[in-house]
Amino acid sequence: MGHRDTVEKAVSFVIGLAWRVIVIALLVYALMNGVRAAYSYGHGLMYDHAMALKGAQDQEFVIEDGEKAEDIAEHLVSMGFIDNVDAFKVQSVLYEADYVPGIYTINKSMTMADIIKYLTQEGVKNRELVDKNLVDAEAQTTAAVETDSNGVEIIGGSDDENMIAQDAANAAYESQAAEIAGESVSN
Repeated sequence: MGHRDTVEKAVSFVIGLAWRVIVIALLVYALMNGVRAAYSYGHGLMYDHAMALKGAQDQEFVIEDGEKAEDIAEHLVSMGFIDNVDAFKVQSVLYEADYVPGIYTINKSMTMADIIKYLTQEGVKNRELVDKNLVDAEAQTTAAVETDSNGVEIIGGSDDENMIAQDAANAAYESQAAEIAGESVSN
């Protein structure tokens, strides 16, 4: 029986060792997958990239009164400026962002960090203007963009306003020319 006990002990030892190796291999596999997932998540939060190449078209972005970083992030994702709401929230905390309601001009070639910094800096400027009563707070978020029939923004007033201003300038010019012509005839 001594020989049989030795064989049983050897088999028991090999089986125990095999289980230990299997358990250690499973733990190493789980650890590697956990590290890979954590790296991927952290990279997604901190990787700073733009959604478009340089030279993307500027677009207006409105921050409404009472919006939080998550609301702003969801709006930015829906407009295609960023691709990760969680990353925006985390970076907003890291950059100590303070978002002020208003109308901002941003584009898709800006990185998430650029957008956060820009919205914060312009927000500070807007808040200072409102505090000094140089800008109406309501006008900051309710101004409508005027566009022509092709959807192009009209800068400096509507076509009618521009024509009225041009007519007034022409009348002033003609009046001045008539005055000069009258002076030279009388001299």
